[in-house]
Amino acid sequence: MFKLDDVKAALLRWRAARRREAATPPDEAGRSEARLQVQVLARRRGGAGPSPRQVDDEIARQIAEAEKRGDLRGAEGYGKPLTEDDGWQQTPDEVRMPFKMLKSAGIVPHEVELIRERAALRQRLAAATTEAETRAAQQALAQVELTLALRMESLRR
Repeated sequence: MFKLDDVKAALLRWRAARRREAATPPDEAGRSEARLQVQVLARRRGGAGPSPRQVDDEIARQIAEAEKRGDLRGAEGYGKPLTEDDGWQQTPDEVRMPFKMLKSAGIVPHEVELIRERAALRQRLAAATTEAETRAAQQALAQVELTLALRMESLRR
């Protein structure tokens, strides 16, 4: 389980690197310090860019530096485990991150909207007084349930 301080530390490192890169004036060749570091790593490796291992090592180095400086201690939730959202374990692995991003952005996934619409249609069906209202609510409910079943099945695959 990730801890909030791990995630925030990585974010703070990334932001600090971006600020340093933006604050660093380009050298005579028009490249920033960060780009030069990437090119040096690429030359050592003999390829176009750093390997994933080199990137991971650089991130770990920057995290360690931030921890030594104490930059991470002021982060909200530092040292506390991340709280799991409701339904996190029930959500399929392949859609957890997209759904988490949607939730963080305040956007409801389409499947959740369909579930809410289904509940509203069931209430409308229960409150229907005429046969025409009942038939219309049943048709709409059947359509929403079919759409929801298809969407949920596609998520399971």
